[in-house]
Amino acid sequence: MKNSTTYWSRICKPFPGFSFFLYTVISVFLLSSPMNVFSQTAAMGAMGGNPENGTVSESWSWGDMDLDKAVFGISDALVQQGRLKGKPVLISPNDLYDATSGLSLPLAPLLRGKLMDAMKARSVRVMLPGADAQQSMILQGTWQKEGNDLNIHIKILSLKPEGPEAVASASARVPLKEIDQALLVPDRESWARYLVRKLERNTTTPTQWTVYVGAFNVKSKKCNPELGAYLSGWIQPAMAQSRMFVPLDQKRALRGLSVNTLRKRGTRAIRPQHAPPDQGISLTADLMNADGEIKGKVWRHKDRVEVQVKVVAAKKNQQVVTAAAVEVPSELFPPELLQPPESPTTASPPGTTPGGKGHVTLSKDGLTVELTTTRGEGKAYYSDGERIRFVLRLNRSATVYLFDLDPQGNATLLYPVDETGRLARENQCGARSEPGTPIILPEDGCSYDLVVTKPYGRDTVWAVAAETPLRFPPDLKEEWRKADILVKRLRAQGLSGERGYAESEVEVVTGP
Repeated sequence: MKNSTTYWSRICKPFPGFSFFLYTVISVFLLSSPMNVFSQTAAMGAMGGNPENGTVSESWSWGDMDLDKAVFGISDALVQQGRLKGKPVLISPNDLYDATSGLSLPLAPLLRGKLMDAMKARSVRVMLPGADAQQSMILQGTWQKEGNDLNIHIKILSLKPEGPEAVASASARVPLKEIDQALLVPDRESWARYLVRKLERNTTTPTQWTVYVGAFNVKSKKCNPELGAYLSGWIQPAMAQSRMFVPLDQKRALRGLSVNTLRKRGTRAIRPQHAPPDQGISLTADLMNADGEIKGKVWRHKDRVEVQVKVVAAKKNQQVVTAAAVEVPSELFPPELLQPPESPTTASPPGTTPGGKGHVTLSKDGLTVELTTTRGEGKAYYSDGERIRFVLRLNRSATVYLFDLDPQGNATLLYPVDETGRLARENQCGARSEPGTPIILPEDGCSYDLVVTKPYGRDTVWAVAAETPLRFPPDLKEEWRKADILVKRLRAQGLSGERGYAESEVEVVTGP
């Protein structure tokens, strides 16, 4: 803060006598006015101040204060204390939250937008999520109700090897009547931002990660399996605002990759005790060349939905680098997702793992088959004229089949087939796949031209793997052509056999 005597003396230099008089009058007014109270202390106190490095904590309350004025005042104080002009500062809504509940309430994105504008107006380099947080300072803030006011605390952190250090701090009190009360009521996104912040705090390696966010594994059988894909979409906006995790877009990450690139990325050294895909990195994450994968599990309780999330590293033996959990009120989710679907397409046998599309839905005796597309696992969308490509991978050598189950209830064998669409003659029992090496279709043995044309719709593509080859006619006719009958018969064979059996599926949506 400028020395007031020096400041006013410069302004009134031609009139030295008047300078002293004006300074005295203004000083008395500032100190005695009941409408404007300003205090400055040499210690940061609860905000983490450090008197040794000259930082201070500033707080004030104006009679006509609103949120905009509070943000302007806080920004002025922060920029002055931390000497922030021209310096990079990362501002994320995940780092703005209610001090009592820890939730990043709807006020957070609004407050973040106002802080970004105010900081930019003061020549601060405001960094967007995805920037290297290690090269930036971090803005962090909390608020809490105190009587009829909302007390807002903001601080600037510098990331040091030994931990974060506060370089500036300021606070302001805003009358609650000046704030829309809906901004202080938790919504679904509040919980997602809270969950991501917990992941950041619990990490063992505080570096930036590119991650694939797959469909969550729905553990409650009374819930709709679509809840897994819904929760994946629920957490991704909060992930996109993270300073530590950069969620990859499936379509962009896999667009234009050659078959050789897909095969190279998708090939994995399989060890005898290799963890199954629901524990390790998925085929999709490998194809996207992600640093790690976000894996989630969900349970339905009486009035809560429990969500557990972990980040698994693609390397370092696929270790868990961070994990967190929340229990979200059930009322915040669409009710149709918290109950079984009215007409499931196929019955779930014992041993089936409920989950989103693309998850390993059934694994017997440790055999697993993964299935994905060049648009990812969950509801892959292809438009007219685009070529569809499937990628499969097994953890053990087995016979693998791929079927299309269309909306009309018909089944079509996609792999392995000959030029007539029949089960390939050279191996009437299917194609033997080597463990860890992906099968890429149509290049590796599908005679169909997998290009989107009318009629459009939503198909389930079903992958089946068995260490004992399955028996079915080379031509799928009559009852064998009915999807529900085919699935029931092949599943019964696989589960009754003495060796390993596995299933996986993806949903493919086509349109104009």
